[in-house]
Amino acid sequence: LTIAVTALGSLDGRDPVRRSGARPGDAVHVIGDLGVAGRGLDVLFTRFVDAGGTPVAITAEGRLALDAADAHGLDRQLRPHPPIADALRAAEAGATAMMDVSDGLALDAERLADASGVTIAFDSAALGEDPARALGGGEDHGFLVTFPAGTVGPGRRVGTVERRGEIAVTVDGRPW
Repeated sequence: LTIAVTALGSLDGRDPVRRSGARPGDAVHVIGDLGVAGRGLDVLFTRFVDAGGTPVAITAEGRLALDAADAHGLDRQLRPHPPIADALRAAEAGATAMMDVSDGLALDAERLADASGVTIAFDSAALGEDPARALGGGEDHGFLVTFPAGTVGPGRRVGTVERRGEIAVTVDGRPW
């Protein structure tokens, strides 16, 4: 069985915002959650498996036993909500580069950095309470966006674009 999906759209005459447009000095923003769906995946693999590690059904009782953060993570893992409208606002605000964040912030930032020939420098304090999960967790379906310095755009600032060094992604000045 093979299933193929093709999606087409229109930019209504506007130029696309590509991942290759980031320039040194740009601000790096994230639109959407970071690490929330990864937390949900952790919940699935720790709470909804039997003793042998085989997945089991998610029951109402099992959901009720979760704390609010775990329940929210599980919901985001099972029912993602990409912030498409905010991504469109970012394009209208002058985004220089943009791409989805579905494979984890660090991996997708590396792809954007490689396409643009720059280094993405993250500030761990801007990544939330669990920077490692924010950088490594995937499936949040948000957007990584760069803006020229001084541009006010949607999302929150999490870093800066720097001239390309040996490393594509850094966190607090250290290689990721």
